[in-house]
Amino acid sequence: MSPSTFRLPDLERASPFPLRDNKHYQPAASISNEWIASYGIHPNEAHRKGFESCVFGLLVSYCYPHADEKRFRVLCDFINSLFAFDDLMDEEHLVRDVHGTKAVMDIAMNALWHPETYQTDFQVGQSIQDFWGRAIKMGCAPGTQRRFLEYMDHYCRAVLEQVTNRSKNHIMDVESFTRMRRDTGALKICFVMGEFGLGLDLPDEVFEHPLIQTMENCANDIVVLANDVYSWNIEQAQGHTANIITVLMNQKDIPVQEAMDIVGQEVQKRFQLYSLSKSQLPSWGTEVDKGVQSYATVLEDWAIGSIRWSLESKRYFTKSAPYDPKTLEVKILPKEQKTATDLRTAKEQKTATDLRTVKVSYSKVSQTALVWGSIWLGWLFFTGIVVLHLAPHLLPSRSPMFSS
Repeated sequence: MSPSTFRLPDLERASPFPLRDNKHYQPAASISNEWIASYGIHPNEAHRKGFESCVFGLLVSYCYPHADEKRFRVLCDFINSLFAFDDLMDEEHLVRDVHGTKAVMDIAMNALWHPETYQTDFQVGQSIQDFWGRAIKMGCAPGTQRRFLEYMDHYCRAVLEQVTNRSKNHIMDVESFTRMRRDTGALKICFVMGEFGLGLDLPDEVFEHPLIQTMENCANDIVVLANDVYSWNIEQAQGHTANIITVLMNQKDIPVQEAMDIVGQEVQKRFQLYSLSKSQLPSWGTEVDKGVQSYATVLEDWAIGSIRWSLESKRYFTKSAPYDPKTLEVKILPKEQKTATDLRTAKEQKTATDLRTVKVSYSKVSQTALVWGSIWLGWLFFTGIVVLHLAPHLLPSRSPMFSS
């Protein structure tokens, strides 16, 4: 008999890091909500209400507590855009659509590479272009810009791999999934935006050091493992399999509680390894060392901040899917059944995406291709006119099919 409940691992208690928040949380978060809504990402009021109930501004406050007012606002816009983008990848009409996903990823990267000149009708692409252009103008360091673009590319490629796996109903093994999850979680770009938030400009040798990379991987793993713990109940009900809990249950043939406990232990190990690595960092000189310590707070704030936000917001736990704060017990949701209305809505959403993809595909056609296409069509038209004009003179006269 399948279990009806499971218990969350107490990840918050396992954390050695203090929880901090940003004094500029409001009104910046509310202004950012209006900003992202202005791009038309909400198809209806219910969607907007659900999106804003996740209080992404609170996540920004916990994860970037030391950013000044202007940079905090850009960070709010960044996180709102990121979740709008990420949610799009989980919608019914794109969740298994490899070609549609690739088109969306291409837009995102073009918007980042050419924030001043690229044009697109894709709303989330426009919002990405907006916040990134402002970040650059505010003095985002060249190294930070380079890392952001590199990691965003890694994120896009990993999400495309995830969609490809979904389209084939393929569940990865633990090692492969963990490696991919470090990119699909988008934490690398979140850490880089932490550099922007603090105005850091650290030398490449810092980020190339094995201990720094170990610290980044630990913080990354903590956040994505915690995310999979908290999101598993909703995702399993929706039939999604890109979750470490599901991967463990499938590979080890174990119940959900055992998988939860294993992940909880892995998170504790990451906390310990992070602290050990930090204690062994070398010195790069007084000024650089100060920057390194500041960057370390970005990793630590994300580790504890994302955990607290997950438990506070309605992203994963709602009235219909709550958890008990005292016992951390969660009731397992039943599998969702697709009704005729659901299927009709999914079809309508797919049609809307197809129309957007047509616009995307058209906007990506080069001027050269358009010119050659016009020449080709003109040549066909001219040839057709000539043939029609000369045909009566060139073709032999035909005898009646039946003679009397």
